[in-house]
Amino acid sequence: MTTPHAQVLDLVRGGTASSRADVARLLSMSASTASARVDALVRRGLLVEHSDSTARAGRRPRVLRLRPGLGSVAAVDLRHAVAHLTVADLSGEVLGSDRLPVSLDEGPRVVLGAVADAVLALASRSVTAPDEPSQERSGLQAVCVGVPGPVGPALDRVVAPARMPGWNGVDVAALGQELFGVPTLVENDVNLLAVGDHLQRPGADHRVVVTVDTGIGCGVVVDGRLHRGASGMAGDVSHTTVVGAPRVPCSCGRTACLDVIASGSALLSALGEAGVPTASMDELIRAVHDGHPLATGLVREAGERIGDVLSTVISFFNPAELVLAGPVSSLPPFVAALRSRVYASCLPATTASLAITRLADGGEATRAGAIRLAADHAFAAGPLAARVR
Repeated sequence: MTTPHAQVLDLVRGGTASSRADVARLLSMSASTASARVDALVRRGLLVEHSDSTARAGRRPRVLRLRPGLGSVAAVDLRHAVAHLTVADLSGEVLGSDRLPVSLDEGPRVVLGAVADAVLALASRSVTAPDEPSQERSGLQAVCVGVPGPVGPALDRVVAPARMPGWNGVDVAALGQELFGVPTLVENDVNLLAVGDHLQRPGADHRVVVTVDTGIGCGVVVDGRLHRGASGMAGDVSHTTVVGAPRVPCSCGRTACLDVIASGSALLSALGEAGVPTASMDELIRAVHDGHPLATGLVREAGERIGDVLSTVISFFNPAELVLAGPVSSLPPFVAALRSRVYASCLPATTASLAITRLADGGEATRAGAIRLAADHAFAAGPLAARVR
């Protein structure tokens, strides 16, 4: 449960409130109550208040912000062949980043062991000097690991991932605590993408974020917050059965799931079976841009298949925005086919206010989401939690 002081802290570090008046207005409380809660957080060393140097005349207003030097958090965006590492302060400002070649096939202990060494080294290089000489520097407070697979409701275990052999059921949070030495949580990468996208582009508080890469992922934002569902599986459209599709076996044990029919991996497999040499997503993208008829046709068909599935999601949820990410969704034939199916299958009243947009840099948004969740975790369950209550 969110405490009164945590509510104030969330508003300030999220950039929504920058003054005591903002806190009173946003939380619908009296000025005296708001000031008392701000004063408590200042005394506990979590917030600082200073004069706004940008004010041109009159009495300079007092501005609230998170106290510098409270520590850092790390975001780990695990891909199949590379891990993107980011260290940021607790306000979300990036302090350093790096890339580490990995192979998820080597299993969680090997991969996370290498990642932990790299993250701790990066964090040690990324410490910023505090504003005040007497203020102590704090180290890494929490880590969020993004994975290309479903995650359980406690944000600790990977659940039946399609392309992560050896990871199923592994307590990544406990392993992370052992290796990183700080509280660790694990989250599906598309959920992190949805969180980061909403942070970077606030506005549409009801949105569906879909990424089409080697696999297909979907994240759902409701009232401005990530919706994970009862077991953390909200938005997992990849194992929806595609009616009329070839009975291709899926890792879940069924056949004709959307993932094995319309994902990037499925497209590469279909091209390979047809004798078209496309070993990577880059080669698939290049083939479509070059006008290869089979590649273009398969991509268009994938857009239709995914559009059919998303039409049901959109009709049920009625989001304001459908956000497309991933390399396949950069292809015009895919987007045109998907849009056509969505608008043909949904009621006009449902799509009248629907915006279908393309997110160019999903990696940046994913890392922003992981940074935010790690910071949330640091204040809720990490070493700083006692100072927030």
